[in-house]
Amino acid sequence: MSKKILIENKEAKIKILICCHKPWQLPKSDIFFPIQSGKAISGINLEMQGDDTGDNISHKNVVFGEFTAWYWAWKNIKTIYPNIEYIGLAHYRRFFALNEPYTMYPTIGTPVPKLKNYDKLIIKKLDNSDIILLKPTSFVCNLKEHYIQSHHESDYFHMKNCIHELCPEYDESFLQVFENNNTLSLFCMFISRYDFFNKYFEWLFPLLLEVEKRINISDYNMYQSRVLAFLAERLLNVYVYHHKLKVVYEPVYLIKKEKNVLKRMIKLILNGRHGIVRYGIKEIKKRINGLEIVKK
Repeated sequence: MSKKILIENKEAKIKILICCHKPWQLPKSDIFFPIQSGKAISGINLEMQGDDTGDNISHKNVVFGEFTAWYWAWKNIKTIYPNIEYIGLAHYRRFFALNEPYTMYPTIGTPVPKLKNYDKLIIKKLDNSDIILLKPTSFVCNLKEHYIQSHHESDYFHMKNCIHELCPEYDESFLQVFENNNTLSLFCMFISRYDFFNKYFEWLFPLLLEVEKRINISDYNMYQSRVLAFLAERLLNVYVYHHKLKVVYEPVYLIKKEKNVLKRMIKLILNGRHGIVRYGIKEIKKRINGLEIVKK
């Protein structure tokens, strides 16, 4: 049974959604709207909007990851903010560094930055552009090989086949982004006008729901089970390329508290199918030392 959706200021025109799955210190500003992802199966209550109200897929969080929160927002956010014009996706420890784009910010054991004038910066940056994305990361191989090295090869081909069957007009863009390109805007983060947000998810979620029918995660570990989130992270790049959108690239604050170096190394090695191959020695050293602002 659907629960009552939280009601707030209906006049708000800009909202940055923050996906959360555990307690965390979040920015103190009305522009941010935290959403607990996977609340239907989490067993905890973070005292914020859950993704288990209204039209939702909260129970699919094991496979969709943060995209259960984004699905909830796509289907329900207009109920709360009918006048919304700009919308962004962030994570509980990742935020676009719009106000100090190239100033290092200490992150380990430090609260989140104040993110001053976020609303004004968003409007200014999108005045002559379509979308704000993370500055692309470059890999030593194309995105197809990078995905296969890090995850399960069969899932890549399920995604490719679904693109061809559901929206074949994207075939050429898909091949260009995945097989003739080695750069990727990571983290499933963007800020855009609401119209783009709506149209993008109208395209994305039917694809993901079809891919879900074709995959078998019975032998996947917890990390690899989030397969649809990994695929969606890359598909954003396909959509932006296909529509020739004008992009503003920005770095991202990466807020960390964990200081256990050995624990970080183990996570980097075990999370992916080929952790060392996935990141490379240089990337692993950078992450162990404590990444502060992603400046790629």
